[in-house]
Amino acid sequence: MCKRALYCLNLFNVLLITASGWLHAEEPPRAQPANLVLENDAARDFFERGKNVYDEARNAEDQQQRQSLFTIAVQIFEAYLMDFPNHENAPKAWWYLGSSYQQIDRHKDAQRCFSALLQRFQKGPWVAAAAYALAADHYNKKQYVVAAPLFDRYASETERQGESARGYYYAGHCYRLNGAHAQALVAFRKVLEDPDGAEFIAMSKVGLGHCSLHLQRDQEALDLFVEVTEIKTTDALKAEALLNASVAARRLEKFEIGIHYLERILKDEKIKAWWPSAHSTLLGVLFDQGEYVRVVQLHEQSMVELKGDEEAARLLLVGRALMHLKKSKEALEVFRGIEREVPPQSDLAFQASYYRLMCFYRIEGQHVPKQVDAFLQLYGATRSQDVRIHTALMMKAESLQAEGRTAAAAQVYKQVDDSRVSKANRPGLLYQRGWCLAEAGDHKGAILSLDQFIRGYPDDERVVSALGKRAKVYEGSGQAEQAIADYDRLIKFGKPADMLIYGWLESARLRRAANQIQDMMVRYQGLLECGAQLDVKLQAEANYWLGWGMVKTNKPKLSIEPLEKARQLRADLYGKHAGLLLALGYYAAQNIEKLAEELHLAIGGEYQQDLPDQAIQWAGMQSYNARSYHDAAIFLALIANFEEPRETRKEVWRYLGKSLLESGMAKQALPAISNVLEVEENLAWRADGLLDRGRALYLMDDLAAARKAVDDALAVQPQGRTRGSLRILAGDLDMKEGDSKKASAQYLIVVSFINDKELKPEALHKLVEALEAADQKQEAAKYREQLQTEFPDWKTSR
Repeated sequence: MCKRALYCLNLFNVLLITASGWLHAEEPPRAQPANLVLENDAARDFFERGKNVYDEARNAEDQQQRQSLFTIAVQIFEAYLMDFPNHENAPKAWWYLGSSYQQIDRHKDAQRCFSALLQRFQKGPWVAAAAYALAADHYNKKQYVVAAPLFDRYASETERQGESARGYYYAGHCYRLNGAHAQALVAFRKVLEDPDGAEFIAMSKVGLGHCSLHLQRDQEALDLFVEVTEIKTTDALKAEALLNASVAARRLEKFEIGIHYLERILKDEKIKAWWPSAHSTLLGVLFDQGEYVRVVQLHEQSMVELKGDEEAARLLLVGRALMHLKKSKEALEVFRGIEREVPPQSDLAFQASYYRLMCFYRIEGQHVPKQVDAFLQLYGATRSQDVRIHTALMMKAESLQAEGRTAAAAQVYKQVDDSRVSKANRPGLLYQRGWCLAEAGDHKGAILSLDQFIRGYPDDERVVSALGKRAKVYEGSGQAEQAIADYDRLIKFGKPADMLIYGWLESARLRRAANQIQDMMVRYQGLLECGAQLDVKLQAEANYWLGWGMVKTNKPKLSIEPLEKARQLRADLYGKHAGLLLALGYYAAQNIEKLAEELHLAIGGEYQQDLPDQAIQWAGMQSYNARSYHDAAIFLALIANFEEPRETRKEVWRYLGKSLLESGMAKQALPAISNVLEVEENLAWRADGLLDRGRALYLMDDLAAARKAVDDALAVQPQGRTRGSLRILAGDLDMKEGDSKKASAQYLIVVSFINDKELKPEALHKLVEALEAADQKQEAAKYREQLQTEFPDWKTSR
């Protein structure tokens, strides 16, 4: 082995076992300090570059910088192994790559690297390190079947003094937990054979004893456990050995020996946690081993008669065993039997009453409140600080809450002292109490309880729902910013999906209520990004208010897409309101086609009066210009006040009249035209209005009135198109009166002097008709040819 590898191995911190039984590393394996002067060797230089970055990352104090540097190290070592997979530093590189992945929380990639190291290389300290890293990870996940052979490999490859024993011990431990007792025996015996394995001798003997018990080698097991009790070891290990020695002795029917070991436990103050009932030794052993069926069987088969406290202690264990077996009704009868053996205020009676209450809770929750009241009447005053008193109150409160009696449940929850509840029950208490108080309207109490739960148990899976509930309570108590902070934490969690949606939705609604439009839009947009997880109602809501916000923040063009989506999804809820906003959006976008559609929808929905006049007028004018005269007439009529004409802009009257006229509604057009003429002072526009009046009267066959309108208009000497249109109308009147010659003169004025691409072909056409009527065929043919030459595509509108 090279000196550098030896140095690296010496610096490798061995994984330790904590009190909870988890394996962990204080820090990852470390190799020789980086060579800052790179040698002229491409592979070595490449490796050293990665090692330099790795070391820099290890030494960095800033977490973000560490993550960034480890990410760079990953890239370098990945590239190095691609280019130099067989270099002497390759095993180290695989290790550093895996370690770097661990540092950036990419544990699957780390496992891949350590596994690759084991597959590619068979020997060496880096193989040992990788085996241990993988073994520890699987051990912590209770994947003992995978961890065991990895510990075996670590033990066979490590060169550190005493580490082989560690590896074989954990290999044996995993084999045993996985049920591979034969392999466990081999591993434990290797520990005993290791001259440097003193640290693991006692634990391995206990492991061998367990295996022997499983293989029914009871005498061998007894001898091993006894050996452990006679050597210097930890109190916990000695207690385990004494307990299992009693089990082995019972199997061998050496009851006295078994009792002797149990008595040693009872006399040792350091191992109180292992004391079973002094007078129920065998039951205690079996119960502590979790062999509840055998506890019950042994009780039923026992010929030993006990009375008083002894019998009560035995019955207490039997009842608890039945509860573990989910036989609550049978357990209930056993606990009642204790009442015949001991006074009601004794500790055993108190325990029995408590467990009996738990049986009721499991069997029929609806009677629990009354049972708790009876329990408290007996023991509430004398044992007010006992954990079981407060646990009983919890059961009562939960039962009332389950029955829907929220207010009553809230009052009971307030009596529970969470410091007097077991650690296992405390998170549930804080969570349920906070939820119940919130439902009962006690905002202060709810916030306090939920806050204790969230702060005290951040890894509890219920934290997400607790945050959601607390946010709603904050909101209900007027603490909007605190509510937003909790909703934001829900959003940051990102799961489960329903709580992510809840966070976006409720925070958006809260911002909407506060008229904080910009942030509201951000939150509704976030809600929409939840995609298919949203139901139709929420999609519609988010789209509508997003569009509404865009309109309110002067971005009406951008509002069109979300508003159309909202109406498409829920027309029943957002048809009108989305339509109003869409009209504004299309008006801002100058999209006449879409705006016209919205106006028709508004008319059909009878909410046209809510639209702004300027949007309607613009739509009417644009429709007129686009020759959509019918639409123009409908739209302009919406904003025309026939009762108070002067309150309506004259432009509206003017183009309403023209639109009606072009739509063939001459009679209906006359009032609008008259309203224009009453207020119009501009001579040119008056001439235009008189022209429209003349056309309407002409269509109504009121030729005299039409002639007067034409004469009045010509009297102000209009120019251009108005003059041309008046001459054509005058010609039309002459034709109707039978004076084709006079009509020809009127049409000829337009042909000769008005250069308008719409009026001139019309005048030419009518001139040809008038000349033919006057029997001037040659002249008619000349102008017909002119019409065809200058306007080959023109067609009469008649």
